[in-house]
Amino acid sequence: MWTPDLATLFVILFLINVLLTLMLFTFWMTQKTYDGFRIWMLSLLVTSCGYFLYVFGESAPVLISAAGGNLLLALSVMMRLDSTGKFFRLPALPRVVYSTLVPATLLLLFFKLSVDSVVIRGVIIGLVIVPCFVATALIAIQPKEPETRLLRYGFAAALLVTALFWTTMVIIGLVTPGDHSLSGPDPINQIFFTILILMDIVLTGSFLMLNMARTQAELQESEVRYRNLADNLPDYIVIHDGELIRYVNPEAARLLGLSSETLIGKSIYSFLTPASAKASRTFIMAFHSGKSPAHLNEIDIQLPDKTIRHCLIKTVQIEDKGIPGYLSVVTDITGRKVAENALFRVNKKLTILSSITRHDIKNQLMALSTYLELSKEEVDQIPTASEYLKTEMKIVQTMGHQIDFTKVYEDMGTTAPVWQNIHACVMRATAALPINDVRVDVDRTDLEIYADSLFEKVFFNLIDNALKYGGVAMTTIRITSHETGEGLVIACEDNGNGIANEDKARLFEQGFGKHTGLGLFLSREILSITGIMITENGVPGNGARFEMVVPKGAYRFTADTLIVA
Repeated sequence: MWTPDLATLFVILFLINVLLTLMLFTFWMTQKTYDGFRIWMLSLLVTSCGYFLYVFGESAPVLISAAGGNLLLALSVMMRLDSTGKFFRLPALPRVVYSTLVPATLLLLFFKLSVDSVVIRGVIIGLVIVPCFVATALIAIQPKEPETRLLRYGFAAALLVTALFWTTMVIIGLVTPGDHSLSGPDPINQIFFTILILMDIVLTGSFLMLNMARTQAELQESEVRYRNLADNLPDYIVIHDGELIRYVNPEAARLLGLSSETLIGKSIYSFLTPASAKASRTFIMAFHSGKSPAHLNEIDIQLPDKTIRHCLIKTVQIEDKGIPGYLSVVTDITGRKVAENALFRVNKKLTILSSITRHDIKNQLMALSTYLELSKEEVDQIPTASEYLKTEMKIVQTMGHQIDFTKVYEDMGTTAPVWQNIHACVMRATAALPINDVRVDVDRTDLEIYADSLFEKVFFNLIDNALKYGGVAMTTIRITSHETGEGLVIACEDNGNGIANEDKARLFEQGFGKHTGLGLFLSREILSITGIMITENGVPGNGARFEMVVPKGAYRFTADTLIVA
């Protein structure tokens, strides 16, 4: 059986420490490390230099053989003590500890040059190294880190075993006579340095695993912390691979009406409007191709009940459990959009209202003052004065209608749109009008429209116009509905006189008509708040037909199971 001599063991120790240094250097360059890691790496380099000097033994110059190797080993042990303390967040090792190497060097030289004693030199080095090993072990077992307890205890045990062997070697040298030099015949030297090879590997491996364990623990803590943050944010958090969902937070699951588990694996684009899905795909494809994607600010989420939620979105590339993916943070701004639209409508209404107040009522007052002047001149001619007074009363009534309109117009759009049943709106409108023998039919009772709270006035105005202009032959007003590719079409038609072609172009203009000219204008404004368009396409002589196109997501049938946003 081959038994290596001490020179060979020192070469092996040198090579092992060099390899361990290179291993830690590679890890340091590629992975996250903590305080003290670099010092431990440098201590291995110092150790390898010390063993390199041991290879020359007694053939080396006196200063090197007496102090070089021993002092380098002592320095490396102090560096490991310093490294371990910093790793466990203790202050740096005091300089006074390193300064003990100065008297140790002087003593080593004295017991080489004046009194040549291998045993005493061993005692001196032992007094420096053994306390450092013990102190390092005590530092390792004190922290409150349950997840690294076994690693720390194993690390401390290896340190204490090494300290025990150093102490044993010193004691054996003191009590046992004979030649204890490195070149001497004592077989215990080979056993000791073989154990040092194993301890160097165990200690460095344990320190590396402690570093890795802390990284893993911090990663888990970070994951728990950020998962708690995501789970409790009011925003919608989605992790996906560019197509399929990997994670959604509870708020996003609540919005979509499905559990988080059910949503995993579904396409992110299935919950977006077609336009938003197209824009999002383009954005993700730019990421995949390595290009800088165009800015994606807003998207529209389409809920199961076809309701649209307007949202801001921020998407970044991430690694989710080591797999490339995307993190999208979605902020619901539907309320803000409603407020912005309401503000826009209010400003627009104020402009129109100002125009009405300034122009129309001023004209009526001018007409009224003219007739009052005429009435004064004709006060002695009773029939003429009477006619003037009738005209004046009509002007006053018109002014009253205009003032009433300003109140209605002021209220329009100031409250959020609501779901309203078509049949109920028509019934309330007809109850306030002189229907007489005209029959009003509504084709269904389960249709609801998402519209301004003044939506009922639309039917009031349409039916009122039909009663006023439909003629004596009109007998029926019908409210029907049918779905198209653009949405839902609601038709209000009658079998009266209809509307002349030359009047259709100005039908919804402010002031057009035989009375105030505000009814159809007001109806169009009320409908436009929620994107509903109205047109008239009846045939003159065969009745009027007003069609309202309701966009998808703004109508529903209450017989279905729906989630109301």
